[in-house]
Amino acid sequence: MENTWTNMRAKRNMNILLLFAGLILAYACSAPKNTASNNNVAGIYMPGLNLINPQYRVFHKNDTLTELHFRLNSSNILYTKKRNDSTYSANILIHYELIDKADESLLDSASISFTDFGNNKQKKHLYGTINLQTKTNKVYDLLITVNDISRDHYIKNRIVITRTNLYSVQNYLLLDSNKNVVFENYFNQNDLIYLTKNERNAANNILLKRYSTDLPIAKPPFSVNEDGQEEPLVFKPVNTETLEFDSTNTLTYRVGEEGLYHFQHTEDNKSGTTFFNFQPYFPEIKTPEAMIGPMRYITTKKEYDQLMESENTKLAVDKFWISIAGSSERAKTMIREYYTRVESANNYFTSYLEGWKTDRGIIYIIFGSPNVVYKNKDYENWIYGEENNMMSISFVFHKVENPVSGNDYQLSRSPIFKNTWFRAVDSWRSGRIY
Repeated sequence: MENTWTNMRAKRNMNILLLFAGLILAYACSAPKNTASNNNVAGIYMPGLNLINPQYRVFHKNDTLTELHFRLNSSNILYTKKRNDSTYSANILIHYELIDKADESLLDSASISFTDFGNNKQKKHLYGTINLQTKTNKVYDLLITVNDISRDHYIKNRIVITRTNLYSVQNYLLLDSNKNVVFENYFNQNDLIYLTKNERNAANNILLKRYSTDLPIAKPPFSVNEDGQEEPLVFKPVNTETLEFDSTNTLTYRVGEEGLYHFQHTEDNKSGTTFFNFQPYFPEIKTPEAMIGPMRYITTKKEYDQLMESENTKLAVDKFWISIAGSSERAKTMIREYYTRVESANNYFTSYLEGWKTDRGIIYIIFGSPNVVYKNKDYENWIYGEENNMMSISFVFHKVENPVSGNDYQLSRSPIFKNTWFRAVDSWRSGRIY
């Protein structure tokens, strides 16, 4: 069941060399960012806490109207009932402020409250839309707070709304087969999707280029090149199609093979939007074949090559886990924890890479959820252990201005992490969850 509310008023310097056959994408950051860096927000990476974590999509519908689409997971909201009531309900309060980035003047603000009836066991998504009056050639900051009244918990985000490029990502809206707004841009083969464009965009056609997602996984945190720079990745399109919009400014597309799919205005104008087809069932890990990749973090090269070359993938995967765990029962426990972390990494950290392949993904999988997380628009600081304790480990991830993802972060690697890394990996290889 999906609920919908509508309020009618109310981006490392780029180490990824996105050649994309000459592609230099104009990037408009639409990903939400925390506004404060001195608050511990570790709970956002702890699935069991079920803290509210809204998702947002910005879409410029025409010259004057910008739609902010949001989605809430009911599992992260507290449903309660009053003494004499027979039904449970959740109460949400949303407050936003629209600020002109040029002079920091407040242009608009409003508070929206709504109630949803259900219970804490029910799993569904709550959808809504906030309509904003905006102008072309302008850039705005949208400060938005979502408050779970019953739990007395709130989260603040800052969203950059950019209207300086008619063909940038915020001028397109992806919809799934049920015409629902898409908040995670990954699909499976044969999924039916829709793409809607800004009404002011007069183009009848758009190019769709597919690129391989067979990309390297994250290096260990101590692995640093001699010059301190990472080698750039070169992307070249595997396939190019020309698609046509209908009279409603919408096109229909059925997802093909695995890859990174980029819609771009023309060959010369690379601005557009992106979606992905990583593997079957993504972000979940449901096949033995999908289990092998993340195992690279705790296997030797020889072990990993044997897994990749095995004729019976399931048998080879089971054999490895039993060999390090010491028993089948212990292996089941380790597998459950390891791949829960892999799936969480996919949910939290996916960018142009599957979440488990990213810098934050490798740390999350091996070390688990950090005890402390400080997050702002430029970086995240993860601390394992007690804050200000010299025995604690701190990892810093810097936000990367990436034209195809607002969720790309690069770890500040250092040789000082070598002993910590091998201690954690050795723990896993000795049958102990780290």
